[in-house]
Amino acid sequence: MKFIHTADAHLNAKLTHTAFTDSAAHEKRLYELRESFLRVIDAARDAGALFIAGDMFDDQYMPLHEMERLFEKLKHLDAEVFILIGNHDGFLHNKAYRSLLSAHNIHTFNKRSPKVSLETMDVYGINTHDFSEAFLKELADGVDPDKANVLLLHGDVERLHDENYLTDVPTLKDLPFDYIALGHIHQHAFLAPHIAYPGNPEPLDFTETEQKGYIEGELDVRGFVRAQFVPSQIRSYHVREISVSKVESESEILDKVKDLPSGLRDGFVRVRLTGEADETMSIDPLQFKSILDDYFHYIEFRDETQAALHLETLKQRYKDTIVEQMIQRFEKQPPKARDEEVLKAALRALLDTEEGAR
Repeated sequence: MKFIHTADAHLNAKLTHTAFTDSAAHEKRLYELRESFLRVIDAARDAGALFIAGDMFDDQYMPLHEMERLFEKLKHLDAEVFILIGNHDGFLHNKAYRSLLSAHNIHTFNKRSPKVSLETMDVYGINTHDFSEAFLKELADGVDPDKANVLLLHGDVERLHDENYLTDVPTLKDLPFDYIALGHIHQHAFLAPHIAYPGNPEPLDFTETEQKGYIEGELDVRGFVRAQFVPSQIRSYHVREISVSKVESESEILDKVKDLPSGLRDGFVRVRLTGEADETMSIDPLQFKSILDDYFHYIEFRDETQAALHLETLKQRYKDTIVEQMIQRFEKQPPKARDEEVLKAALRALLDTEEGAR
């Protein structure tokens, strides 16, 4: 039996980490998140099961009529559909939403009914707010070895500091489940051949520059057979650094940006401007963005430059101070022994406090 495993679609999330030019651009990106999720549904048309391991929605921002449209698409799949409730879609615990899911033949889980039994497969799920290691052990003790057994969980299993930490990977590996479908972490990862995070289907911001998609796998009555990650995202996020050191004009910076690989232009691009900017240069991130908006689907600039330090100017400006003494000692060193970057870092630290330089 083929299965599709997805999680963390966060449909209709408020995308506050990207500076969209207007509300229409924001709405277009929300539409793309829905379209990306529909790609996952399409991939499940010839599957026996679709596992959605939490955070399909994001804090009830999704309009009810949009939810119903999605549920209707899920209802018409030949696949059995299983939805776990994560930490961001806890509103699905509400009886009204439970009834809506049930009316669309979508399987859910709760503390009293943590298992869905099919002819050759049992599917278990522990919603985020129901999780405990004791409950997990109780489910593990009751698995039927004559069936394939799948477990859905939503939370962190690697970082103790996460408020939604569940348990550790060795504990999961010792469980008698043939496949463990995880959600919560937005980067896809196989923690074991049969234990995986699919990541989210579509990136949400500039912290998510890795490839996005879903997991496709296969189970038979004897258990796990295989699983693989399938890329499927509509757009990507990219962060690129451009140094302005030794750049003579603003137009030269813009030309460097235009020379970025053409494959980036259909995605979201953040350009980090670094290095030393000459005092004659005007770096205006908003102006740069407006000039290059037509070249990219989305672009933004972060000014992380530092003012250029000219040693001769500093010696004159800070004559008879420790600044002048540091530069003079540097200039007396053999050329091969000089490290100008180290000197400038020390000077910047000193100049951060005017008193330290005097």
